[in-house]
This record gives sequence, C-alpha cells and structure tokens, in this order.
Amino acid sequence: MKTRNLVLTALSLCLLAGCATGPHATYSTVLEGMTRTNLKYNFGEPLRIEPRSGGGEDWYYRFSSWQSQPVGSSGTRDDFGQRTSYVSAGLDFSQQVVELPVHVSADGYVVTPLPKGKVVKN
Repeated sequence: MKTRNLVLTALSLCLLAGCATGPHATYSTVLEGMTRTNLKYNFGEPLRIEPRSGGGEDWYYRFSSWQSQPVGSSGTRDDFGQRTSYVSAGLDFSQQVVELPVHVSADGYVVTPLPKGKVVKN
C-alpha cells in the first residue's frame, strides 16, 4: 500500500510539473524597459510603426481607459402640497479607446512617456 501511494504521488508531481509554464508574465499595460520582442509577444503586431528622430520608433497600439465625469441635479418640487428641495450627485463613466504611440529607443527598449490605459488586443 505504501508503494502504491508513493507511485501515485510521484506520478501526480510529474503531471503537475508538466503543466508548469516558463517565467512568462502577460501584461495589459506597457512598461518602461520592455523590448520590441516583449511588445510583440504581449500585445501583438502594432497598428503601424513610424520612425523617430534619433533612431527610435513609435509603435502605435489602441489603448482603452475609463473616463469619469460628475453628474448631478438639484431643484425643488411640490410633493403632496409640500415644497421640498433635492440634490442628486453621481459619476458618469465612459470607456475611451484611442490610438497612441509607444516610444521605442534606438536600442529597442520602451522609453517614457508611457501611454495611459490598457492595450486593446485585436
């Protein structure tokens, strides 16, 4: 019985080790210092690439970000013969998707300023 348990444990560990992936992290935002390879791997091919002065490039991706705007109203109303005042306040959220450049240095690394938001994958 001990041998059977030992064999089952060893097989389980082998199966779990086979499921492990390498040291890869996926990102939804661009980080300073990423390489061109990191950009392509995490976000796919850019929409377009434009040369920059000094030998760098701008890689264009679509970025999504949430915008909030305060909304509200106030006033008075007559309810059952009584005049009452009211105030309502809140936030209106909207998602904005824009095409922005990621600046890549001549050495092939992402440099600042970084676009705000998360990359929208095609």
